[in-house]
Amino acid sequence: MLNVYPNVAYCQFPVFSKLQLPLRTIGPESAAFDKKGGGPYTGVADGRVVKYQGPKVGFTDFAITSPNRTKERCDGKNDLQQICGRPFGLGFYYKTGDLYITDGYYGLVVVRPSGGLATQCVTSFEGRHFAFLDALDIDQKIGVVYFVDSGAIFQTGNRTKIVESGDTSGRLFKYDIGTKQVTLLLSGLSGPVGVALSKDSSYVLITEYIAQRIQRFWLKGAKANSSDVFTNVEGIPDNIKRTVLGDFWVAIANTKQHTTFSIGQRINRFGKVVETRNFTDQFNTPNGITEVQEYNGKLHVGSLDQNFIGVYRV
Repeated sequence: MLNVYPNVAYCQFPVFSKLQLPLRTIGPESAAFDKKGGGPYTGVADGRVVKYQGPKVGFTDFAITSPNRTKERCDGKNDLQQICGRPFGLGFYYKTGDLYITDGYYGLVVVRPSGGLATQCVTSFEGRHFAFLDALDIDQKIGVVYFVDSGAIFQTGNRTKIVESGDTSGRLFKYDIGTKQVTLLLSGLSGPVGVALSKDSSYVLITEYIAQRIQRFWLKGAKANSSDVFTNVEGIPDNIKRTVLGDFWVAIANTKQHTTFSIGQRINRFGKVVETRNFTDQFNTPNGITEVQEYNGKLHVGSLDQNFIGVYRV
């Protein structure tokens, strides 16, 4: 295999397993775990949020984001997302057990711990509907959801067109769970698709799909309400997830010699890459992977076009 990062020694995977999605469903783009460690929960391309119930049961239906969705019309139909919904970012607010979801077409929504049809929290800002919501992260201490609007170009679903567009209409928002108020934090982003809050809640990292970098927006301290470039990325970054220790896993698609490599990089708080993992053998896809999330000693890897979540031992 071509070594896409020739100066990096890749870690090998002694154990790899697949959490198989329901029949005819694809696209476990992101994942979340509830306060008790249940899950993973993931949103799929036919509009459902499903929950993994163990190897004997597999995934079962948990929630939907679209009030227009019916099982007969949407189950297994991955190309009716404007009708059936498309849940992307997921995150539990542990205080209430509620699951917050960014849907590409239905805005920021919330689902009660029992699941079912989501309730819309916010669908617009200053009278204009969001273009295409993607990732989120939650500050558990103060009850704030940070989320991104990637921009209308993402509705095309065409990766090449998105990258070549140079679009800078992306925005970072925060939603206060207590007051239900939404605030614009940062605009002019070039394809924001991932959000991660730092361990000390002093800043938020935003991956930019088009600009191929990670921006940092400061929430506290002398630099509060300003932004800077945290690090540049070799390839196209997608979701970013913080580890328990405070590092960040970033999912990266890197195309070289007509081959797309699915790479996960762990980046420390100084913006330095401290670990690189190559998932290409298990994720042979032109779109690459979308997320690498470390949970309970395992890496959970998502994608847009596979019918499983990949699980690796750290």
